[in-house]
Amino acid sequence: MKNLSFLISLFLLLLQARAQQFNTWYFGASAGLSFNAGGLTLPHALADGVNTCYEGNASISDAHGNILFYTNGTTIYNRSHQLMANGDNILGHISAVQSSLIIPMPNTDSIFYVFTCDAVENNFANGYRYSIVNMKHDGGLGEVVTKNVLLDPSSTERLTAARHANGIDVWIIINERNSNIFKAWLMTCTGLQPTPVVSPVGTILSFEDLGMMKVSPDGKQLCQTNFPDAAGNFFQLFDFDNATGILSNARAISNPASGYFSCEYSPDSKLLYVTRALESAIDQFESKLGSATAIRSSRVTIPVSYGFYGIQSGPDRKIYLNRHNYTLSVINYPNIKGPGCSFELDRISLGNRDGALGLPSAINDGPADPYNNFDFTVIDSCNGVVQFNGIGNLSGGIQWLWDFGDGTTSVLQSPPHTFTPYNQVYQVKLTIKSLSACGYLERTKSIAAGGAFSKSDFDFVAKCDSGYVRFINKSNIYPGDSTVQYIWDFGDGNTSTEKDPVHSYTASGLYSAKLKIITGLACLDDSTSKTLDLQQFSIQAPSDQVIDAGQSVQLFVTGGGSRFQWSPTRWLSDPTIASPVARPEDNITYVVTAMNDAGCIDIDSVFIHVNPLDGIYMPTAFTPGDDGRNDIIRPVMGFQYVLKEFSVFNRWGERVFSTRERNKGWDGKWRGRLQDPGAYIWTIKVADAQGKIIEKKGTVTLIR
Repeated sequence: MKNLSFLISLFLLLLQARAQQFNTWYFGASAGLSFNAGGLTLPHALADGVNTCYEGNASISDAHGNILFYTNGTTIYNRSHQLMANGDNILGHISAVQSSLIIPMPNTDSIFYVFTCDAVENNFANGYRYSIVNMKHDGGLGEVVTKNVLLDPSSTERLTAARHANGIDVWIIINERNSNIFKAWLMTCTGLQPTPVVSPVGTILSFEDLGMMKVSPDGKQLCQTNFPDAAGNFFQLFDFDNATGILSNARAISNPASGYFSCEYSPDSKLLYVTRALESAIDQFESKLGSATAIRSSRVTIPVSYGFYGIQSGPDRKIYLNRHNYTLSVINYPNIKGPGCSFELDRISLGNRDGALGLPSAINDGPADPYNNFDFTVIDSCNGVVQFNGIGNLSGGIQWLWDFGDGTTSVLQSPPHTFTPYNQVYQVKLTIKSLSACGYLERTKSIAAGGAFSKSDFDFVAKCDSGYVRFINKSNIYPGDSTVQYIWDFGDGNTSTEKDPVHSYTASGLYSAKLKIITGLACLDDSTSKTLDLQQFSIQAPSDQVIDAGQSVQLFVTGGGSRFQWSPTRWLSDPTIASPVARPEDNITYVVTAMNDAGCIDIDSVFIHVNPLDGIYMPTAFTPGDDGRNDIIRPVMGFQYVLKEFSVFNRWGERVFSTRERNKGWDGKWRGRLQDPGAYIWTIKVADAQGKIIEKKGTVTLIR
C-alpha cells in the first residue's frame, strides 16, 4: 500500500508537469498572452514580457499555466523575466521563422530541451543546436546546464516536433538546407537519442530555405512551406509515420500567385490553413484527401485585409494569426470547412505591444489514439452531470487520473462528474500510465458541461446624426456547430433574428439594446444588454482660469458625450475622462474632443494662465495611497531654475528616492513597499538663470 501511494503521488506530479504547458505566450516586441482565464473567454494581454524577437520563439509553462521560461532563440528568460542563469548567447536567431522549440523530457518535470535553428541573415552558420534547462537550479528559476550542442550543421529556418505513436516520446524534425533530406530525432525518458531517422523525400529546395513545418495533431502528416518559392508557388505535404519517424509520399500543392508562408492544422487534423503573406488571403485545404489534385481542388480561400506570417493553434483549440501589429486575428472554429470556420480580424488585443511576425512554437501534444483515449456523455445538461469513460490498452496495470479542469480529480477508469457552474467549458485531461512503462499518456478535450455553451456579447458601429447602427455579434458558442437562435431587442420597440443586424433609430436618445441566445435549453440561454448613446449634443468646457504655479485646477465637460480626449495631455491626471485634474507649470490651452456612441463629435477649449513663482517651495506633508490626492511629494519652483537633484532620506540616512526630472516626485515607496508614517529629510539642488548652484534642505511628514 505504501508503494502504491508513492506511485500515485508520483503520478499526480507527472500530470501536473504536463498540463497547461502552452497556456502562457511571450513573443514579438515584449508581447504576451495568457490563456488562464478559464472557459472560452478570450486570452488576455500580458505586459510583463521582455522578449525581443522578429519571428520564431517559444514559451513553456507549469502545471497551472504559469510561465516557467521563454526564448527568442538567442536568449532564455526565466519566469521573473530576467536572463536565466547561463541563458545568454544561445545560437539560434531572432529572425528565423521557427527559431526555437522547447521540449519537456518525458517522465520528468524539471528537464527541458531547447532546440534552435539559424537564419538566412547569418547564412545558417550555426546550424541546428540544442541546449538543456534544469528547472531545479537557481532556486527554481532554472539554469542552462548544457549549451549549444550541434545537432546538424545544415540548417533551414524550419523546426518542429510531434508526439510519438506511443503518446509519450517526442520526435524532433528538421530538414537540411538545399536538400530533400529530413531528419527526425527521438526524445525518450532517457533523453535525446543520438541517431536520427533519415528520410530523403520530396522536392530539393535550393532557395533561401524560408518557411515553416507543422505536423498534424494526429501525427500522420507534415506540411512544409517554402517562401518565397524559387521553383513556383507551392507547399509540400508528406505522410509521417509517428511510430518510425519516416516521411514519405511527397505531394506538391501549387497555386499560381499564392506566396505561401506558414501553415497550421485544425485540431481534428482534417483541414490545413496556409497563409499567403504577400496576398490578402488564407487558403483552407482538406489535407487528408488521396491525391495532390484532390487536395488542391478542395481549396477554400478566406479573404482577409492583409497577409499573415505567424499562425499557431492555441490551447483553446482556436488558431491565432500574427501580422506585425498590436493585435492577433483568430479562426474560432478551425474544424469547420469554409466560412463557417469564423475568421475574425484583429480580435485579440496585445495591449499596445507589437507581436512582430511570429508566434510561440509548441509540440504537437494531442495525438488521435482510438486505443488510449476517453469519451463522455452529458447526463443532465442543467446540472452539469457528465459520465466519462476511459479507454486504454497499455500493457501491465493501468493507472487513471482525471483532471476535470475545475480543481477536482478522480482515479477511476469511468467516473461520473458534476461540474459547477454547469454553463461553462472545461478542459478535461485524462492521464493514462502503465506501471510497466516509462512515461505516460495524456488526452485533453474541451467539455461543455451542459452539452453546449453560449456567452452572448456584441459591439456596434453607429453613424452620426442618422440613427444608423450596425450590430456586430461577438458571442462565443461551443461547439461551433451548435444550433442557436439570436433574438435582438433594439430598445425602441423593434426586434431582429439576424446574426449581425442593421437597424435605424428614428429619434435621438439613449437606447438599451439586448441580445439573447436561444439554445433549446433555458438553462443554457444567455443575454447581454448595452446602452447606446445616440443623443445629439453640444459640449462646454469651463471658462478660462488663472492659477499660481503649483496649484491644480479641476477641468470638466458639460452637455453630453460618452468618450473624451484632452489635448495636449501634458500635466493632466487623465486625458481620456470628462473631468481631469490639471496641474500646469506654464500657460496652456487645453482642447477637449467629445464623442458619443453615434460617432457625433463636438470640441471646446479652456485657457489656463499660470502666475510664475519666484522661489523654491516644498510642501510640509503628503498622503501617499494612490487615491489621486496629494500622493506624491516634489519641489515647486520658478522656471528660471534647473533641477540638479531632488532626494529624500529616511531617519537612518538611507536614500529612498532621487531624481533630476523636474516633474517627478516621491510616491512614498522604497523598493516597492510603502514606507512607514513619520518625518523624512529632503534635499534640493538647483541652478538659477546665471548658473549659480542653490541647495535647500528640510523635512516632510508622510501621513497614512
